[in-house]
Amino acid sequence: LHRDPSSTPEGFDVMSSVSHYCNGLMTLSNLSIWLQYNLGTMVGCSGHFVRHGITYTGDCIVWAWFICDSLQNFVGTPWSSYTTYMDVD
Repeated sequence: LHRDPSSTPEGFDVMSSVSHYCNGLMTLSNLSIWLQYNLGTMVGCSGHFVRHGITYTGDCIVWAWFICDSLQNFVGTPWSSYTTYMDVD
């Protein structure tokens, strides 16, 4: 399990699985959440704060997309605000 301290705390990391494997399980340990992580699954979470990892049988490739502070500084993009949720009635 690990966290991604170089990703921005304000954003989400998006991870998707793209290989041949079975028995995939993603653990978000400090949230006490375990997810079935089959081929083609995409998960978004704050990798900066949430400890995460996967276990599997076979060959697994995970593509992860995230923004790090140095990239935003280099290209001069504006900082995002913290992610919030709205209640849905």
